[in-house]
Amino acid sequence: MMKRLLNLTFLLIVTFSTFAQAENSQELPIAKNFSIETLSEQSFHLSEYKEQTVLIVFWATWCPYCKKLLPGIERLHNKYKEDGLKVIAITILEDGDPKSYIERHGYTFTVGLNGDNLRKDYRVPGTPTVAILTKNNQWHAHLRTSDPDSIELENAIRSSLGLDPINN
Repeated sequence: MMKRLLNLTFLLIVTFSTFAQAENSQELPIAKNFSIETLSEQSFHLSEYKEQTVLIVFWATWCPYCKKLLPGIERLHNKYKEDGLKVIAITILEDGDPKSYIERHGYTFTVGLNGDNLRKDYRVPGTPTVAILTKNNQWHAHLRTSDPDSIELENAIRSSLGLDPINN
């Protein structure tokens, strides 16, 4: 319980100190490459997905906002994977059991483990944070949302895939 409280306090401090910083594709034209172990005990290498749009969501099992967002991420994953979307959900500040959480909810996207070392490069002030990369791992969007039905998130995915936006 104390570890969770410390994690939450840390996230609040980081969020308030960095939330005002604008995020846009001009600041980070190309995302830093990384490799990370996945739940399936394989390595995910970002460089292998240069021909796809990649959605990265940074999350934790204890995060109530992540619990709210992940069903929407699963829906978007299933809706756009045939269009070339690759989803990876990367755990940060984790003290739970991501494997049982993912299995219990039946999520089918890739899950990366222990992504704390990616937080600085991907400007992750807290959970959940979403990064969308286009072909050649160019930055397209950086969002802080917990809305599983976010039109902004879906339209960012659609535009990264070259699809027309959804009107509200």
